[in-house]
Parts: sequence; C-alpha cells; structure tokens
Amino acid sequence: MNKVIWAKRNRGWLISVVCLAMVIAFVVLSRLDTYGLDSRVSEPFAFEANGLLLAGTLWLPDQTTTAAVVLVHGDGPQDRTSQQGFDPLINALLDAGIAVVSWDKPGIGDSQGNWLNQSMTDRSVNVRSAISTLRNKFQGIPVGVLGFSQAGWVLPRLKPNSADFIVLVGGAVSWQRQGDYYTKQRLQRTGMSQPDIERVMAEIAADDERLFASSQVPSAALLGDMSPERWAFVRRNLYEDATHDLKELEIPLLALWGAEDLNVNSEVNADIYRKTVGGNHPANRIEVIPNASHGLLRADPYNTQLTSEWPWLTTLRFLMEGRHAYAPGALETITEWVHARVGVTEARSQADTRHI
Repeated sequence: MNKVIWAKRNRGWLISVVCLAMVIAFVVLSRLDTYGLDSRVSEPFAFEANGLLLAGTLWLPDQTTTAAVVLVHGDGPQDRTSQQGFDPLINALLDAGIAVVSWDKPGIGDSQGNWLNQSMTDRSVNVRSAISTLRNKFQGIPVGVLGFSQAGWVLPRLKPNSADFIVLVGGAVSWQRQGDYYTKQRLQRTGMSQPDIERVMAEIAADDERLFASSQVPSAALLGDMSPERWAFVRRNLYEDATHDLKELEIPLLALWGAEDLNVNSEVNADIYRKTVGGNHPANRIEVIPNASHGLLRADPYNTQLTSEWPWLTTLRFLMEGRHAYAPGALETITEWVHARVGVTEARSQADTRHI
C-alpha cells in the first residue's frame, strides 16, 4: 500500500516538474523573438566618414516604415549590435515601424580605423554621415538618432536639418564630473566610509593631474592598467562639456535617464538639460525613468556600471527577458515620442505641398 501511495505521489511530482518545464520553455520561446535579429529583414549599410569606411546593418520593419533612426554607441569597443545587447531595443523599434541603422565602431568588426583615435567631434561627423546616407534611402519620413551615454557629447553637436529628432539615453554634460560620479559610486558600492571615499577621490584627482599634464605618454608605472591608446583617447576628450552645445541645440530632443543610474548623475544632468535645452523646442521632453539603470533596464536585477559585471545568471535572465528587461514604459516612451515626430513631419510635408 505504501508503495502505491509513493508511486502516485512520485508520479504527481513528475507531472508537476514536466508542466513547470513546459511553462518555462513556452515563456523562453515566446520571448526569443524579442532578442535575436536573424529573422528580421536587413541589408548592409556602409558609409564614409573622417576618411574611413564604416560598415553596419540597416534593419527594416515587417510593415510600413514610418521613421528611421541611427543608433549611436556609448563608450567601448562596440560592434553594430553592442554584442547583441541592442537586440531587444532594435526589435522593439522595428515592431513600432521604425527602421534602424547601426554600425561597428572604427576598428571593430568590418569598420576601418580605431575608435580610440577619435574625438567627440569625429564621432559627430560619423553620425552626420550616417544620417545623410540613410536620408538617401528614405524620403518623406523623419530620420533621427538614438544615442547612449557617451553620445551625450556627440549628439548635441548636430545642427538643424542634420536630423529630424534626437533621443538620448543616460547622457552626461561634463566629462570630468561624470568620471567623478562614476568613481564615487564604485567606491560607495564597496562599503567604503565617506571620509575614506573623500580621501581616495582626492588621491585620484592628484594622480589624474599628473597623468594628463603632458601631451607625452606617461610611464607604465603612472599609466597602471590604462593602455597608451586609452590614455590618448581620454586626454583628447577630457575637457568635453556639452553645456554650450545644448544651449544652441534646436532639434527636437527626448532626453532620458534611469533614476538608479550608477554611471551618470541622473537628477543633476536632467536638471542641467531642463535649464539649457528644455525650452529650445516645444517637443523637447526631459525625463528620469523610475527604477531604471543607466541603459534604462530594470534596476533590479540589472543595475551594474558595466554589463561585464553581471553574473552569468543575470546574463541568462536578460537573454530570456529581452525587451521585458527594460523598465516599465521606457521603450514605449521612446517609440511614442518618435511616432509624434512622424505626425509633425507629415503635416509639414502637406503644408509644403500646398505652397508649391
């Protein structure tokens, strides 16, 4: 009798496990289409900028294309999909009828050059060239840019008529203040006391003054873990500050930050944007997304300064969740704001037609 009861209980447990596995498999399979891009319509996209041939991909929506956007990377040696980190975002944009272009940074993938040799001005030239190439393909629809983090020193350089709209995520204003914030957050997360943080920050400031005082590459002892190429890149861009460019920016702007951003001080930088560029155009929108990270992912469990810091379980979770890894409303805020630019462009085109 006991064996019969045990067999029934064991069978019930096995059925429960199988059902659970089926549910998990269904959830994973239902969300895989929000991650990979292999099933999407695409074509090669290449353009010249700063004497270099840059290579990327143009992804097209399955339905009518209502707008087109150029993705602009943040820092680091990133390829056109940011090592597939862009996949959920690109899929969300495509599903909203927005074509997407992204390219390998110079020296990465199929692009010529070396991204570490570039200034923020050089990067803005890349963006303008990409937009110009994209405009030749799409006539009569808005063409804009969507940039991340370091793009905060790139996109505000754009002039009227170079882009129809700008979306900026996690942009900083001052290179040096952003660096200080980043370092302080890293120290705080180690549990270091405030007096010790202040002491270490003062030591780092003194070291940096020596490190970047000369145009000559410092000694290996002073460089530490920093490569000579990275040192040259930082020194070239060390005094970047977007304040002036923001004051002059006339292109419609959506600027977003995650409230839990560990890389950029979201409240301080959003306030600067409101005071500098906030009133430049009636469509401008400046917003801090609650419970969101630097890249607008849900702060729990994705909030680290670098994705390379994620445990493997977090990476697996991101692969499973796809666009659902983003903070609630973040992607919708972007696509809905871009759709509003579509209506403005159509109205302007109709007005221009009436005056012909």
